[in-house]
Amino acid sequence: MRVGIKLYVFLFVFGLFSCKTGQNRMPLVIPESPVYEQVLKRGALRVCSYYNTTDYYVYKGVTKGFHYELVKDFADYLGVRLEMIVNVDVEDAIRRLNKGEYDLIAMSLTETPERESLVAFSCPLFMTNRVLVQNKGNKPLVRSVEGLNDKEVFVQKGTNYAYCLQQLNDSLHLDIRVREIDSLTYEDILLQVEHGELPYSVVDGNVARVAARFMPHLDDSLVLSGEVPVAWAVSKRDDGLLQELNDWLMAMKLSDAFHVRYNRYFKSGYVTSLYNSKYYKLKNGEISAFDAIIKREADSIGWDWRLLAAVIYQESCFDPEVVSAFGAYGLMQVMPETAKGLGFVDYESPEDNIHVGTRYLRKLYAVFDKMELDSLNQLKFTLAAYNAGVGHVLDAVRLTEANGYNPKEWTNNVEYFMLLKSNPDVYRDTLCRNGYCDGRQTFNFVRDVFENYTHYQNMVP
Repeated sequence: MRVGIKLYVFLFVFGLFSCKTGQNRMPLVIPESPVYEQVLKRGALRVCSYYNTTDYYVYKGVTKGFHYELVKDFADYLGVRLEMIVNVDVEDAIRRLNKGEYDLIAMSLTETPERESLVAFSCPLFMTNRVLVQNKGNKPLVRSVEGLNDKEVFVQKGTNYAYCLQQLNDSLHLDIRVREIDSLTYEDILLQVEHGELPYSVVDGNVARVAARFMPHLDDSLVLSGEVPVAWAVSKRDDGLLQELNDWLMAMKLSDAFHVRYNRYFKSGYVTSLYNSKYYKLKNGEISAFDAIIKREADSIGWDWRLLAAVIYQESCFDPEVVSAFGAYGLMQVMPETAKGLGFVDYESPEDNIHVGTRYLRKLYAVFDKMELDSLNQLKFTLAAYNAGVGHVLDAVRLTEANGYNPKEWTNNVEYFMLLKSNPDVYRDTLCRNGYCDGRQTFNFVRDVFENYTHYQNMVP
């Protein structure tokens, strides 16, 4: 029986890592590309992006953004996980890309000759120009490029806006004094222009149009350049990932989904409504309406509150009144028998529900103390048990060990035997003392919680 399971696991894992979702195709020969091979072997695509209202952000616990949604589809197409990293310094991001710390830069990255010497650009996503942004209260408003002579213009360090202004200085013999700021994003700089704290800045035209919807004092009427392509970037030492990316992007750009997504983030009032909400993270670092409770309860068990928030989002999407088909209730989907077993009668209010759920997590965490797991794996085993129950997790541990895999490592080991617990040949094995389990749900639960936890870490200090 053990041998049969091992063969089944091999075929399953091979299929999981080889098959691509979306268009469901698999190359007959993997391109000769160290980066592409590493992505497939790692099972994860490491992507650098900006944090702002168009590229990548979290709103009410949900990860959004034009570039995020697009690159998430690409990772799904490759059949790998998506790992997002925020870096607001483009120059540093390019250095890290070429050092192999990132696989891909997915943000509103305009192509310039200097950047083309450093990275390989994908096919363009769209075109944009550069515009001057100033406060409408400025007297007088700058209405021509020559009007910028002898004025200070503030731009985010590492962007190409300083390069654009220097070109104007050189070609028109002007003295525009460029001030690069390395402690603020371009969205922060725009806010300071909006409030009259800085006089001028430069951004992409489509970004300025979005910002002007929720910053009514911005004027973006002065165009400083012709249209330039916006694209993603990979290292020049790789062409296999770039080939896959371009093939996918060219097909995606022909789809309605691409244009709907672009219009949502760059043309509609969608971004305006979210920016004016207190749950837009760039403003105050909040994830939900229950953050104060989550922080208090997480602190009581020594967890990062953002991890507990990710659990709650996965359980209920922060809906305090949701009820499952099995009777689980509230933010942490507490079962009546679980509350009773822990000695609690009240578990319906948001505060009580999070308290009971957190006490249950602490109890489950202690169950795995005797396994002598490292802290990360103990968290993953705990989350799996929260979703499926301790018995099913221990079944998967026994199957993992019996088949020669590492029973103390959740990812790529125990999680796959958890997946197999929905297969009759596996859950009828004598090592499975708890029978059938929808292992795919648990497999996805742990991965999704940690994916959202990573997003919350990126967004919230």
